[in-house]
Amino acid sequence: MTTKKTRKINRPYLSIPITLDEVISSLVNTDDPVSSSHLAELSDLSSESFLKFRDAWNELGPERRYNIILRLKDLAEDNVELNFDVILKLGLDDEDPQIRLVSINGLWENRQNWLQRKLIAIALEDESEEVRICSVQALERFCLDAELNNKQDAKQQLANILLSIFNNPDKSNELRRRSLEAVSPLGLAEVHTAIKEAFQNDNREFKLSAVYSMGVNCNPSWLTILMPQLQNNDAELRYEAACACGEIGEEDAVNALIPLLEDDDRDVQLAAIEALGKIGGKESKEALNSLLESPDELLRDAAQQSIYELELYHDPFSPEILELDKE
Repeated sequence: MTTKKTRKINRPYLSIPITLDEVISSLVNTDDPVSSSHLAELSDLSSESFLKFRDAWNELGPERRYNIILRLKDLAEDNVELNFDVILKLGLDDEDPQIRLVSINGLWENRQNWLQRKLIAIALEDESEEVRICSVQALERFCLDAELNNKQDAKQQLANILLSIFNNPDKSNELRRRSLEAVSPLGLAEVHTAIKEAFQNDNREFKLSAVYSMGVNCNPSWLTILMPQLQNNDAELRYEAACACGEIGEEDAVNALIPLLEDDDRDVQLAAIEALGKIGGKESKEALNSLLESPDELLRDAAQQSIYELELYHDPFSPEILELDKE
């Protein structure tokens, strides 16, 4: 006779293992909250255990299902060793849109083909506008993965789907904007054209999305548009332009970013600090070093972090990195 071993990851402080039946019983009993230790036992369910869980899940009310799925998402974010993807996958087809929403967000690390297909279907067919928007936003990482790994078929499929949404005037502006942002990692001519069209749109929100998309697209050719936006009267446009310059990483933007270290908007200042750290170079480092004596603690800390990342990228064993590691 074998004794079931306690999974150390879930129950380091108990010696008596929890059975799946006990976990399911605690889920069904809606009078009491479900403990984290019970929920952790749902990680990496076998096929047989999942079927048993699914039967119980289908008997729960929407509020109970929502509370459980939300807790599972949070637990997985706090502990990378926990994996509830099979349950979150179940939540993608739930009748409650809030459960579908949480399930999409809970699968933020998953890059499997089945999820890409499901997110596309949700983006095109889901009855909830909020869920469709969340779905296209989640597709951005699949676009990035396709671009980095040169997956030509995936790139074209994702571009066709997301640009069809962006170019459809019958869709809401919010959905169209998020579709543009999601497709922006793809280095395709039609994506470049869409970003440019969005920037020329009279709608401010489209312009903001275009500037964000330029940074994600990472094409240095966008700097001729981005750098003038660093002096825009709109603080949000300055912020997005600073972030985009940092993502592109060209030293040509450094002299345009340095004045933003004294911007009236705190978020713009912090974006410029982070961008200079990403770009690097002598002038960036000098500008960041000048902030280390700032009376503003937030700016000092941000500058120190950017200097650390700058040094770490260029020379991880430099005296400056070793000293900052000590601090």
